[in-house]
Amino acid sequence: MAAEITLHRTAHSTLAGHVSGASRQWATTALELAGFTPAHDGIHQLPTVDPDQTRQALHQLRQFARDLDVTVTLSPQPYLGDIAVDLAQRLPGHWEVDLVPLPEADRQRDLLPWVWGPGPLLTALERHRTPCAARLTGGDTELLLVQPDNECVIGAMLPSPDIIETFVAGPSSISAAGTHMAASLIENRLLPQYQEAVFSSRLTEADDDLRWAQETYEPGDVVEPHPQELVSGLGRFLDHAPELIAHLRRPNTPLTAHEAAFLDYFEATLGQAQNGGGDAMALWLTEGEQLIELAQAAPTRQTTVTRPATPTAVPVPPAAVTSTGRSR
Repeated sequence: MAAEITLHRTAHSTLAGHVSGASRQWATTALELAGFTPAHDGIHQLPTVDPDQTRQALHQLRQFARDLDVTVTLSPQPYLGDIAVDLAQRLPGHWEVDLVPLPEADRQRDLLPWVWGPGPLLTALERHRTPCAARLTGGDTELLLVQPDNECVIGAMLPSPDIIETFVAGPSSISAAGTHMAASLIENRLLPQYQEAVFSSRLTEADDDLRWAQETYEPGDVVEPHPQELVSGLGRFLDHAPELIAHLRRPNTPLTAHEAAFLDYFEATLGQAQNGGGDAMALWLTEGEQLIELAQAAPTRQTTVTRPATPTAVPVPPAAVTSTGRSR
């Protein structure tokens, strides 16, 4: 396929055109000559409020496409952008919607390493060619939506390495016949699994860092200025400690009187150290292990959710996936 234009009717009285193929620049030229306005990389829009102008634009598009050897297809599927916004409105919390053009199969394959967890999303990206995906972002959580065979297929993307860089098994992606069922599965299964996986990753990273520090440095060897690798490990622990403490503060987490007293002491001492009134490095190396062990022994977390605000649909090109992982 040298170049192809796929048109979708949208819920906002427009036609959306996606281009794909190795010679897609000619598809872009045909759309623009016919009066379609570029919205962002690979997607063009044409208002359809005036039937006569719409017919004229489509007639011109067919002519230009024929001259430029471009295939034009009007898709019977609903517009993915509309589906993504409708889904986001049904999810707990505030979600933003971005369209992710995939004009070439290579760009679609590039997404595979960034899907977190098994399930139908990986299968869909491997087996079904799609010119566009949608990214739903709620806080630090990123979901990816594709629509093979008129189904909503949604999975989680790997969190930014600025959040965590040690990943455990991710949540399974889901497949549903419509946005109502998809939202229910996301809220009741995918998001709780995602949050549990993020917490487990943070806990694993904190445990790995502390074990490495204790095996590498003997007591008394840690002198100031601290080695940068130790400073980096402490920084990650300070990022994760509030989540570990919140995990242990949940009403359904049973703590003995001794454990509760330790948690009070640790939280107070950590607060003092972060405000310049104590030694955070010493606290991490001497008391961090007990905090981590308490968190490891705590029961599986129960997720609470709130109802959403209206999402914002902001079509942007897919961000370049780069790793800025924190170094030990």
